[in-house]
Amino acid sequence: MEFKARQIEVNGAVADLLEARAAALGISVADLLAQVAGNQAGSPAAAAPMRAQSEAPCASAAAGADARLIAECERARMGMRWSEVKAWIDSWGKPDELPRPKLGG
Repeated sequence: MEFKARQIEVNGAVADLLEARAAALGISVADLLAQVAGNQAGSPAAAAPMRAQSEAPCASAAAGADARLIAECERARMGMRWSEVKAWIDSWGKPDELPRPKLGG
């Protein structure tokens, strides 16, 4: 397949976020965007074995583990404040990125 580079324009803030997230993941911005768009052919080669073995974060085993964790948190009445979670998510890709909020009762 022939590769033809194209230019896509975004504002500086979006470019900074894309570059920071790609750097945090150890991949290129092009690979990050390919993942976001769902293009497995354009995603990093390191992800191929995970997909083949169903170990990707969206695999059914991982989803089952998440469901068990959610059920346990509901049973124990544990959770996180939405304001803390939102602040954490809003900080992603920024120089002062916040640590993940702690689970509490």
